[in-house]
Amino acid sequence: MLPSFYQSCLKSQLSDAQFITLEILVNLLQQERRITIERLATLFPQPILFESRRRNLQRFLSLPQMTPEALWFPIAKQWIKQHIPRGQILQIVLDRTQWNRHNLMMVSFVYHNRAIPLYWTWLDKQGQSSLRDQQSVLQPVFRLLKKRRFVLLGDREFHSIELAAWCVAKNVLFIFRLPKSTTVQPEAGAGFSRLDDLPQSPGIPEQYLQIQVTQKRGFGRHNLVMYQKRAYAQSTTPEVWYLLTNLTDINQVLFHYDFRFCIEPGFKDFKSGGYHLEDCHADFHRFTALLVLMTIAYSLASVQGKRIRKKQVQQYVGRVKEPKRAHYRHSRFWIGLYGSLWIGSLNL
Repeated sequence: MLPSFYQSCLKSQLSDAQFITLEILVNLLQQERRITIERLATLFPQPILFESRRRNLQRFLSLPQMTPEALWFPIAKQWIKQHIPRGQILQIVLDRTQWNRHNLMMVSFVYHNRAIPLYWTWLDKQGQSSLRDQQSVLQPVFRLLKKRRFVLLGDREFHSIELAAWCVAKNVLFIFRLPKSTTVQPEAGAGFSRLDDLPQSPGIPEQYLQIQVTQKRGFGRHNLVMYQKRAYAQSTTPEVWYLLTNLTDINQVLFHYDFRFCIEPGFKDFKSGGYHLEDCHADFHRFTALLVLMTIAYSLASVQGKRIRKKQVQQYVGRVKEPKRAHYRHSRFWIGLYGSLWIGSLNL
């Protein structure tokens, strides 16, 4: 059973039969963890021929309202309101993942070290995204979060000074990681230098305020933070972070950017660690609809995992923490997803 605010948001866009179909599909997705039309049609509880069930699901997934704007945005807005305090700054992560012929760019918000999708777009090309692609996926999110404080995080693919200038025009806080080959002018009147030529001390962050980044003209000045973690024992030397930002507090910059890496385990949850997104070969619109279903299921599993941990019964589900291990073995998503499966198997 979906939470009440999920139901009210979905029923405003779907008929009763469509809502029941969506609810069944979300439950099947949690049980089977395979986001493919073939698998869902095989298990869909409808006493008709398999081919008829498959065509019914294809027609359902082709509905015009099966989009993140229509179905997920109202839920996400209420979800953020309930689970994230009003005064807390949201970390919004922009990243891209690619497999086979698919090139997916996604904007997510961070919740308990996992990135929950907000909006996404499919790129009709291979390789990196353009400024226009990035703006098209960010604009709906900016409209959705216009009453919330947030900071946009991006890795080296999203380092362009044009994107930074666009965020400044939109009054958006941002932290983008720069490649080490980027040239900057650390002091007025000085020459341009590569970032990796600037003096660096492991473990000690350095900050440059209002400097010229790249030799392109007409983009104003921004702040630069450099930081390299110390290497301990026999660990490899960590990479240096070169962070372009419009924040001035160096500690806040490092604190927020550390959350950017939450998108990587999130992508793993969508693929081999959870719903096996790579097995899906639907067309563009149905793929988008399946992602809406997956996002709803992912958010429900994350909240369920939080409840299980709050009740201190997560050790019944799996090996949560092990000796000499600094972090939990399994995330809230994993605990929520497999906890419900374990409860269901007790009926056997």
